Amino acid sequence: MFRGNAAHTGVYPGVAPREFHRLKWKFPTGARVVGSPVIQGKVIYFGSDDGNVYAVDAESGRQIWKTTTRGPVPCTPAIDHGTVYVGSYDGKFYALDAQSGAVKWKFATEGERRFEAKGLHGWQPKNQTFADAFDVFLSSPAVVDGAVYFGSGDGNLYSLDANSGELRWKFRTGDVVHASPAIVNGVAFVGSWDSYFYAVDVGNGKEKWRYHAGEDPLVHNQVGFQSSPAVVDGVVYTGCRDAQLYALDAATGKEKWKFDNALSWVIASPQWWMGRSISPLPIPVSITWWKRRPANRF
Repeated sequence: MFRGNAAHTGVYPGVAPREFHRLKWKFPTGARVVGSPVIQGKVIYFGSDDGNVYAVDAESGRQIWKTTTRGPVPCTPAIDHGTVYVGSYDGKFYALDAQSGAVKWKFATEGERRFEAKGLHGWQPKNQTFADAFDVFLSSPAVVDGAVYFGSGDGNLYSLDANSGELRWKFRTGDVVHASPAIVNGVAFVGSWDSYFYAVDVGNGKEKWRYHAGEDPLVHNQVGFQSSPAVVDGVVYTGCRDAQLYALDAATGKEKWKFDNALSWVIASPQWWMGRSISPLPIPVSITWWKRRPANRF
């Protein structure tokens, strides 16, 4: 599943190739591929903005099957017990047979949407509501103990029965939830674009605690949690568009420390390895920021 496991540590078993000598194969879809692929056995599963979920042979690049949804699929699927779980911008969440791609069940949320705000990024006119062009991915599901968890643009965190698709519970936040929940020790951890980070009991869907991060109410340029958390040894690591990387106590939500990333969003997911939290290069707050950098910086 996304980031390798339900805790989202981003560490994978096995040995990686030491060198890449040449392109082995490439597989065309009808649009960009935003979500990371997952692999089980020798099959790669991924979604595309062309509205399809694909299964591709890892050795040859040959298509095994594709299943069509009615919207882009910019998230990472999860695979459990022969089932592929994935969401789509059509507002549906799908359970697909891993061998054939046949739909086992699908669940309708209250509807997908991108984060939006008036005067977003300082765009004119300031009283017009804009959808955020940087809200490019959907929440990737986590499957734990027979339940599947995912966030939605309708502002909810969902828990469904993995076998039937029946709603177990939904937890409402104040805005879009496109971060991917981490599930550890019976608690779901996820941030929302409402600028709060939440811990939710997976047994009953009740809030255990919430943490309020920084925000920018003037232009909504630096608002909310787009980053997905990693949870290790009782600590939640997550980035925020307020330019901070946070470490929160998993039991209480109390801030342990934060790292200031000098006005650039931290929307990528942190990785934890050998006692270190590693946060990838963030998205800049504006195109101008990139242009002012010397050409040899990247």
